[in-house]
Amino acid sequence: MLDSRRFYKELGNLFYAIAAADKHISRKEKKKLDDEVQFAWKHYDHTSDRFGSDRAFLIEFEFETMEDSSETSENAFQSFATYFMEKQEQIDELTRNRIFNSARHIAESMRGINQEELRYLMKLKELMKI
Repeated sequence: MLDSRRFYKELGNLFYAIAAADKHISRKEKKKLDDEVQFAWKHYDHTSDRFGSDRAFLIEFEFETMEDSSETSENAFQSFATYFMEKQEQIDELTRNRIFNSARHIAESMRGINQEELRYLMKLKELMKI
């Protein structure tokens, strides 16, 4: 069983890497991230933190932490990739597709997918073997 706390934290890293790939995070990308958390992840596993908040909100918290510390996209992506390699046996195909679709939706939210975002999406697809 995946540790949902770390799983959501690493999704925050991945989604930050995609949004920050072009060195600029737009309001549209943040709105799309919020939509993805609300519609794709909030009801994913029904876990909550000690305050009763859905753990999926850790995705946004980690994203904001990366943004506040001006982390590089490469470091954020690498953090997710390392996590994924450790846990890949526990991440099923449906979850892999959900991860990829959320990343793609964030990349598309501005004006379509730019070169930097496309590079990360291709790396993600290769990493997850989808």
